[in-house]
Amino acid sequence: MKHSTKTLVVTLAMLAVVAPHVAKAQDPSVAIPGVIDLDPSNVKEVLNGMKITIAEFYAPWCGHCKRLTPEYTKLAEMIQNDPMTANFVQVVKADCDKHRSLGEPFGVTGFPTLKILSRGIGIEEADSAFDYNGPRTAEEMFKKLKGFVEQDKLVGRHEDLDKLAQEFMASDDKEAFLLNKAKAETEKHLEGETYHLLMTKIIAKGEGYIEKESARIGRIIQKGSITRTKFADMVLKVNVLDAFKATETS
Repeated sequence: MKHSTKTLVVTLAMLAVVAPHVAKAQDPSVAIPGVIDLDPSNVKEVLNGMKITIAEFYAPWCGHCKRLTPEYTKLAEMIQNDPMTANFVQVVKADCDKHRSLGEPFGVTGFPTLKILSRGIGIEEADSAFDYNGPRTAEEMFKKLKGFVEQDKLVGRHEDLDKLAQEFMASDDKEAFLLNKAKAETEKHLEGETYHLLMTKIIAKGEGYIEKESARIGRIIQKGSITRTKFADMVLKVNVLDAFKATETS
């Protein structure tokens, strides 16, 4: 009797340790808010190279895939709660048991496989995607994707022109500053055209233009109904707008 009681206590203790991990496992094929399910009909539209993408290739029967699902769900939630990241990052998943062809361009041989596609890499450039081999927690995956966003935010920027933008915003006579200094300085750099254009817009429409234009572009990007070239132009413009924003809070 004592032996049976002791065995029962040990068994219950083991279940207490194991149960939370078992409870966390979820069916990876169920719809997850903020995660796009890939299939042959939408893969070209979704993986169009316009957004940084993290893609999970899974099989519904895979135990590791089931254990990843709660973290992937949390990752999508974290991204949706971060407006800047949500504008530039998408989370997708593909059932390769049902649609084996989806994993083939990416060289998927096991499950789950996590791939990251930087901006500019679409389904046609699938072989340029790289494996995510870091810790498979929502926090670590988010950190990795956030790093890509920060890198993207430097596209179209130049340190000297950023300083010029700050001087422009601090100037009491922006029109004179543009004519007497900024015009010549922006012509020295390849990136200068966008800085010069935005200075003329700010002079014409006021400093409120910076926030309004950033918000407008953000809404367009979020809808996703633009070409890859147009998207790249908008990203560049938003990036340079940030150079002017910095002085508003400094």
